[in-house]
Amino acid sequence: MDRIWQWAWDRYGPRYSWALSAISFPILPSIYLIPSFGVVALEKSGHYVEAAAVTVVAVLVCGYVMALPGRRLFRLVEQWAAGHEVERACALEATYTWARGMVARAVVGNAVMGALVLVLVGAIAGADASRLVQYGMLGTAFGAAIPLPGVHSLMEAALRPARVAIAGDTGIGDSLPRSRPTFAAWTNVSMVAVAFTYAVAGAMLAAVFDRAREEPVLFAVIGCALTLVFAVPITVGTAFSPSLRPIRDLAEGTETGCCRRLQPAPAGGSGR
Repeated sequence: MDRIWQWAWDRYGPRYSWALSAISFPILPSIYLIPSFGVVALEKSGHYVEAAAVTVVAVLVCGYVMALPGRRLFRLVEQWAAGHEVERACALEATYTWARGMVARAVVGNAVMGALVLVLVGAIAGADASRLVQYGMLGTAFGAAIPLPGVHSLMEAALRPARVAIAGDTGIGDSLPRSRPTFAAWTNVSMVAVAFTYAVAGAMLAAVFDRAREEPVLFAVIGCALTLVFAVPITVGTAFSPSLRPIRDLAEGTETGCCRRLQPAPAGGSGR
Protein backbone atom coordinates (compact mmCIF):
# COMPACT_ATOMS: atom_id res chain seq x y z
CA MET A 1 0.00 0.00 0.00
CA ASP A 2 2.86 2.41 0.69
CA ARG A 3 3.91 2.31 -2.95
CA ILE A 4 0.32 2.86 -4.06
CA TRP A 5 -0.08 5.93 -1.84
CA GLN A 6 3.25 7.32 -3.02
CA TRP A 7 2.29 6.76 -6.66
CA ALA A 8 -1.09 8.42 -6.11
CA TRP A 9 0.51 11.44 -4.44
CA ASP A 10 3.16 11.83 -7.14
CA ARG A 11 0.61 11.57 -9.94
CA TYR A 12 -2.52 13.13 -8.44
CA GLY A 13 -1.22 15.44 -5.69
CA PRO A 14 -3.48 18.40 -6.67
CA ARG A 15 -6.49 16.04 -6.48
CA TYR A 16 -5.16 13.70 -3.80
CA SER A 17 -8.33 13.56 -1.70
CA TRP A 18 -10.22 12.16 -4.71
CA ALA A 19 -7.44 9.66 -5.45
CA LEU A 20 -7.40 8.60 -1.79
CA SER A 21 -11.17 8.04 -1.86
CA ALA A 22 -11.03 6.06 -5.09
CA ILE A 23 -8.30 3.74 -3.81
CA SER A 24 -10.00 3.18 -0.44
CA PHE A 25 -13.53 2.69 -1.79
CA PRO A 26 -13.32 -1.01 -2.85
CA ILE A 27 -12.60 -2.09 0.73
CA LEU A 28 -15.98 -1.20 2.25
CA PRO A 29 -18.33 -2.90 -0.24
CA SER A 30 -16.50 -6.20 0.11
CA ILE A 31 -16.99 -6.06 3.89
CA TYR A 32 -20.60 -4.89 3.91
CA LEU A 33 -21.75 -7.45 1.36
CA ILE A 34 -21.29 -10.24 3.94
CA PRO A 35 -23.97 -9.01 6.38
CA SER A 36 -26.17 -7.81 3.50
CA PHE A 37 -26.18 -11.19 1.80
CA GLY A 38 -26.48 -12.82 5.21
CA VAL A 39 -29.74 -10.95 5.84
CA VAL A 40 -31.08 -12.03 2.44
CA ALA A 41 -30.20 -15.65 3.15
CA LEU A 42 -31.64 -15.59 6.69
CA GLU A 43 -34.92 -14.26 5.31
CA LYS A 44 -34.88 -17.04 2.70
CA SER A 45 -35.11 -14.47 -0.07
CA GLY A 46 -33.43 -14.30 -3.46
CA HIS A 47 -32.99 -10.53 -3.76
CA TYR A 48 -29.19 -10.60 -3.80
CA VAL A 49 -28.85 -8.17 -6.71
CA GLU A 50 -31.04 -5.59 -4.99
CA ALA A 51 -29.13 -6.07 -1.74
CA ALA A 52 -25.82 -5.55 -3.54
CA ALA A 53 -27.11 -2.40 -5.25
CA VAL A 54 -28.33 -0.89 -1.97
CA THR A 55 -25.04 -1.73 -0.28
CA VAL A 56 -22.84 -0.23 -3.00
CA VAL A 57 -24.87 3.02 -3.17
CA ALA A 58 -24.82 3.38 0.63
CA VAL A 59 -21.06 2.79 0.70
CA LEU A 60 -20.53 5.44 -1.98
CA VAL A 61 -22.44 8.01 0.04
CA CYS A 62 -20.75 7.05 3.30
CA GLY A 63 -17.32 7.08 1.66
CA TYR A 64 -17.90 10.62 0.42
CA VAL A 65 -19.07 11.79 3.85
CA MET A 66 -16.03 10.24 5.51
CA ALA A 67 -13.39 11.64 3.16
CA LEU A 68 -15.10 14.85 2.01
CA PRO A 69 -12.86 14.93 -1.09
CA GLY A 70 -12.19 18.34 -2.57
CA ARG A 71 -13.51 20.23 0.45
CA ARG A 72 -11.89 23.35 1.88
CA LEU A 73 -9.66 21.85 4.59
CA PHE A 74 -7.80 19.36 2.42
CA ARG A 75 -7.66 21.88 -0.42
CA LEU A 76 -4.73 23.51 1.38
CA VAL A 77 -2.71 20.35 0.82
CA GLU A 78 -3.83 20.00 -2.79
CA GLN A 79 -3.15 23.67 -3.53
CA TRP A 80 0.36 23.28 -2.13
CA ALA A 81 0.87 20.22 -4.38
CA ALA A 82 -0.36 22.27 -7.35
CA GLY A 83 2.27 24.93 -6.70
CA HIS A 84 0.10 27.63 -5.17
CA GLU A 85 1.33 29.95 -2.43
CA VAL A 86 0.37 28.00 0.70
CA GLU A 87 2.35 28.10 3.93
CA ARG A 88 3.90 24.71 4.58
CA ALA A 89 2.99 24.68 8.27
CA CYS A 90 -0.69 25.35 7.47
CA ALA A 91 -0.77 22.61 4.83
CA LEU A 92 0.91 20.14 7.18
CA GLU A 93 -1.44 21.01 10.04
CA ALA A 94 -4.39 20.49 7.68
CA THR A 95 -3.41 16.86 7.14
CA TYR A 96 -3.67 16.16 10.88
CA THR A 97 -6.91 18.09 11.32
CA TRP A 98 -8.46 16.24 8.37
CA ALA A 99 -7.28 12.87 9.71
CA ARG A 100 -8.76 13.51 13.17
CA GLY A 101 -12.10 14.44 11.63
CA MET A 102 -11.91 11.40 9.38
CA VAL A 103 -11.84 9.04 12.37
CA ALA A 104 -14.98 10.55 13.91
CA ARG A 105 -16.81 10.67 10.58
CA ALA A 106 -15.84 7.07 9.82
CA VAL A 107 -17.15 5.65 13.10
CA VAL A 108 -20.39 7.65 13.18
CA GLY A 109 -20.97 7.39 9.43
CA ASN A 110 -20.49 3.63 9.35
CA ALA A 111 -22.74 3.15 12.39
CA VAL A 112 -25.55 5.01 10.65
CA MET A 113 -24.87 3.38 7.29
CA GLY A 114 -24.67 -0.11 8.78
CA ALA A 115 -28.10 0.25 10.36
CA LEU A 116 -29.59 1.78 7.22
CA VAL A 117 -28.18 -0.88 4.91
CA LEU A 118 -29.33 -3.87 6.95
CA VAL A 119 -32.79 -2.37 7.53
CA LEU A 120 -33.24 -1.63 3.82
CA VAL A 121 -31.94 -5.06 2.80
CA GLY A 122 -34.16 -6.68 5.42
CA ALA A 123 -37.18 -4.79 4.09
CA ILE A 124 -36.35 -5.84 0.53
CA ALA A 125 -36.01 -9.45 1.71
CA GLY A 126 -39.42 -9.32 3.42
CA ALA A 127 -38.46 -9.16 7.11
CA ASP A 128 -41.13 -8.12 9.59
CA ALA A 129 -40.93 -5.03 11.81
CA SER A 130 -39.43 -6.86 14.79
CA ARG A 131 -36.61 -8.33 12.73
CA LEU A 132 -35.96 -4.98 11.03
CA VAL A 133 -35.39 -3.40 14.44
CA GLN A 134 -32.92 -6.16 15.28
CA TYR A 135 -31.17 -5.76 11.93
CA GLY A 136 -30.88 -2.05 12.67
CA MET A 137 -29.23 -2.74 16.02
CA LEU A 138 -26.89 -5.29 14.43
CA GLY A 139 -26.00 -2.88 11.63
CA THR A 140 -25.20 -0.08 14.06
CA ALA A 141 -22.84 -2.21 16.15
CA PHE A 142 -21.22 -3.88 13.14
CA GLY A 143 -20.87 -0.62 11.21
CA ALA A 144 -19.27 1.26 14.11
CA ALA A 145 -16.72 -1.53 14.57
CA ILE A 146 -15.75 -1.84 10.89
CA PRO A 147 -13.52 1.27 10.61
CA LEU A 148 -11.83 0.89 14.01
CA PRO A 149 -9.23 -1.73 12.99
CA GLY A 150 -7.74 0.40 10.25
CA VAL A 151 -9.08 3.94 9.91
CA HIS A 152 -6.16 5.41 11.87
CA SER A 153 -3.27 3.47 10.35
CA LEU A 154 -4.77 3.56 6.85
CA MET A 155 -5.13 7.35 6.90
CA GLU A 156 -1.70 7.84 8.43
CA ALA A 157 -0.14 5.71 5.69
CA ALA A 158 -2.11 7.53 2.99
CA LEU A 159 -1.07 10.95 4.30
CA ARG A 160 2.60 10.05 4.85
CA PRO A 161 3.74 10.94 1.27
CA ALA A 162 2.02 14.33 1.50
CA ARG A 163 3.50 15.11 4.91
CA VAL A 164 7.01 14.13 3.88
CA ALA A 165 6.77 16.24 0.73
CA ILE A 166 5.33 19.27 2.54
CA ALA A 167 7.89 19.20 5.35
CA GLY A 168 10.79 18.76 2.94
CA ASP A 169 14.07 19.37 4.74
CA THR A 170 12.50 21.70 7.31
CA GLY A 171 11.75 20.97 10.93
CA ILE A 172 8.14 22.15 10.99
CA GLY A 173 6.92 18.71 12.06
CA ASP A 174 8.82 19.04 15.33
CA SER A 175 6.55 21.83 16.56
CA LEU A 176 3.38 19.78 16.24
CA PRO A 177 2.14 18.04 19.42
CA ARG A 178 2.01 14.28 19.83
CA SER A 179 -1.40 12.86 19.05
CA ARG A 180 -3.72 11.04 21.39
CA PRO A 181 -4.81 8.25 21.60
CA THR A 182 -1.39 6.65 21.47
CA PHE A 183 -0.32 3.90 19.09
CA ALA A 184 -0.78 1.36 21.88
CA ALA A 185 -4.34 2.55 22.55
CA TRP A 186 -5.20 2.37 18.84
CA THR A 187 -3.81 -1.16 18.70
CA ASN A 188 -6.00 -2.25 21.60
CA VAL A 189 -9.10 -0.75 20.00
CA SER A 190 -8.18 -2.37 16.70
CA MET A 191 -7.85 -5.84 18.20
CA VAL A 192 -11.19 -5.60 20.03
CA ALA A 193 -12.93 -4.35 16.88
CA VAL A 194 -11.40 -7.13 14.78
CA ALA A 195 -12.56 -9.77 17.25
CA PHE A 196 -16.09 -8.36 17.25
CA THR A 197 -16.51 -7.95 13.49
CA TYR A 198 -15.15 -11.40 12.66
CA ALA A 199 -17.22 -13.02 15.40
CA VAL A 200 -20.38 -11.41 13.99
CA ALA A 201 -19.49 -12.29 10.40
CA GLY A 202 -18.65 -15.88 11.37
CA ALA A 203 -21.89 -16.27 13.35
CA MET A 204 -23.95 -14.96 10.43
CA LEU A 205 -22.25 -17.27 7.94
CA ALA A 206 -22.66 -20.26 10.23
CA ALA A 207 -26.36 -19.46 10.61
CA VAL A 208 -26.78 -19.19 6.84
CA PHE A 209 -25.28 -22.61 6.17
CA ASP A 210 -27.69 -25.06 7.82
CA ARG A 211 -25.32 -27.94 7.13
CA ALA A 212 -22.86 -26.48 9.64
CA ARG A 213 -24.89 -28.15 12.40
CA GLU A 214 -24.45 -31.54 10.78
CA GLU A 215 -20.91 -31.06 9.49
CA PRO A 216 -18.83 -29.18 12.09
CA VAL A 217 -15.89 -28.99 9.66
CA LEU A 218 -17.76 -26.10 8.02
CA PHE A 219 -16.91 -23.97 11.05
CA ALA A 220 -13.23 -24.34 10.17
CA VAL A 221 -13.97 -23.73 6.48
CA ILE A 222 -15.77 -20.47 7.31
CA GLY A 223 -12.89 -19.43 9.56
CA CYS A 224 -10.32 -20.14 6.86
CA ALA A 225 -12.37 -18.29 4.25
CA LEU A 226 -12.66 -15.16 6.40
CA THR A 227 -8.96 -15.35 7.21
CA LEU A 228 -7.72 -15.77 3.64
CA VAL A 229 -10.22 -13.52 1.87
CA PHE A 230 -10.52 -10.69 4.40
CA ALA A 231 -8.10 -10.93 7.32
CA VAL A 232 -4.88 -11.28 5.31
CA PRO A 233 -5.42 -8.74 2.50
CA ILE A 234 -7.63 -6.20 4.31
CA THR A 235 -7.29 -6.36 8.10
CA VAL A 236 -3.58 -7.16 8.15
CA GLY A 237 -2.27 -6.03 4.76
CA THR A 238 -4.23 -2.81 4.31
CA ALA A 239 -5.30 -1.77 7.80
CA PHE A 240 -2.71 -2.86 10.35
CA SER A 241 0.60 -3.31 8.52
CA PRO A 242 1.02 0.41 7.64
CA SER A 243 1.17 1.24 11.35
CA LEU A 244 4.24 -0.97 11.73
CA ARG A 245 6.23 0.65 8.95
CA PRO A 246 7.74 3.43 11.12
CA ILE A 247 9.01 0.81 13.58
CA ARG A 248 10.51 -1.19 10.74
CA ASP A 249 12.11 1.92 9.25
CA LEU A 250 13.65 2.87 12.58
CA ALA A 251 15.09 -0.60 12.96
CA GLU A 252 16.62 -0.48 9.50
CA GLY A 253 17.70 3.15 9.75
CA THR A 254 16.19 4.00 6.36
CA GLU A 255 14.31 7.20 7.14
CA THR A 256 15.80 10.49 6.10
CA GLY A 257 15.23 14.18 6.84
CA CYS A 258 11.73 14.98 8.07
CA CYS A 259 10.58 11.37 7.73
CA ARG A 260 12.04 10.67 11.16
CA ARG A 261 10.00 13.51 12.63
CA LEU A 262 6.76 12.93 10.74
CA GLN A 263 6.44 9.17 10.95
CA PRO A 264 4.85 7.90 14.18
CA ALA A 265 7.05 6.49 16.89
CA PRO A 266 6.05 3.12 18.36
CA ALA A 267 4.09 4.68 21.21
CA GLY A 268 3.13 7.96 19.57
CA GLY A 269 0.05 7.26 17.50
CA SER A 270 -0.07 9.55 14.53
CA GLY A 271 3.39 10.91 14.06
CA ARG A 272 2.68 14.35 15.44
